[in-house]
Amino acid sequence: MEKLEKALREESKFFDEIIQTRITNETIPFEADFRRATKYIPKGKSHKEIIDPILTNIVQGKIIKKIIERIIINGGNVLDICCGPGGLSLEIARNGLQTYGYDISESAILVAKKMAKENPYKENFIEPKYICQDVNMIKFENNTFSTIVGNSAFHHIYELETFLEKCNNSLTNNGLMITWDDIGHGRLDMFFYFVFSGILPNFRMTYKEKIQKVINVALRKKVMQNEIFSPMEIWADKHGSASEVIKKFWTKKLKPEKIIYFSAFVVPVCNNVKGPDWFRYIIARILTRLDALFIKLGICQGFYRIIISTKR
Repeated sequence: MEKLEKALREESKFFDEIIQTRITNETIPFEADFRRATKYIPKGKSHKEIIDPILTNIVQGKIIKKIIERIIINGGNVLDICCGPGGLSLEIARNGLQTYGYDISESAILVAKKMAKENPYKENFIEPKYICQDVNMIKFENNTFSTIVGNSAFHHIYELETFLEKCNNSLTNNGLMITWDDIGHGRLDMFFYFVFSGILPNFRMTYKEKIQKVINVALRKKVMQNEIFSPMEIWADKHGSASEVIKKFWTKKLKPEKIIYFSAFVVPVCNNVKGPDWFRYIIARILTRLDALFIKLGICQGFYRIIISTKR
């Protein structure tokens, strides 16, 4: 129990630090407000990440729109698990649905509340209710939510199977559950990521540095950096047991409506392309189509998996 409590504290700190690097008085990240996100392109080798709502919409805007439209059709109350700084909750709330967002990061919840308070789109808007809390501590009641959604959420949760059963019980008849998880790169996903990252100009690395990195890897002096996991992603075994529990629950316990795999390589590549906007946006459109084609043909797996299911 002590180890779990420590991991939860570290999880909160982990995401507090991320949101603090993503938002300042001058910038609003896409994940905090889909409509008001401000553009920020790092100069040099800044530790800050790119914020470019136009590029984000090119790469994954259609998918986000489909999810929101499906939630709106279902109506009722919406529970956003691990809501982060609240971008998804906020957009749903702008469409007249009462949304409840839970997250363990105090910084993320403070940003979410700030974005809701500043929201200039008042028509049909119902202010979301945000709570800073470990989602396992949510006191679920039966037949409460029409939709439960989690964007990069469920693979952070300990006692996941028990938690999912509670979610299912709290759904109304024909209730909707949506999970959006990163499930890791396949071999060819990584291959194309390295190819396009190597070819295209990158604001984090010069071509000389790219060549040196390849040489170091070839000579086994340095290993390519793997994905960084949060403390609770490690605890829950994100790409192992958690991923399997999620897939089984959404396809067996629930009635699957749609399964979407996307971004074999396009998100990390496009988020680092250096150059004028017109160049970056053209590259993003080309690679988004190519990425989708490779996944459709079974060449690539796709780093993200979205499953939309309804209550049986």
